[in-house]
Amino acid sequence: MEKKEEKWSKRRAVSGLDRLDRIVRWSIAFVRQ
Repeated sequence: MEKKEEKWSKRRAVSGLDRLDRIVRWSIAFVRQ
């Protein structure tokens, strides 16, 4: 059970980081325009 929870938390963290990365890239591209 604990291992499954760890996998889920890791997945959540990765998806959150991906979302943050997209927002940062978009904002940088917007500022450069």
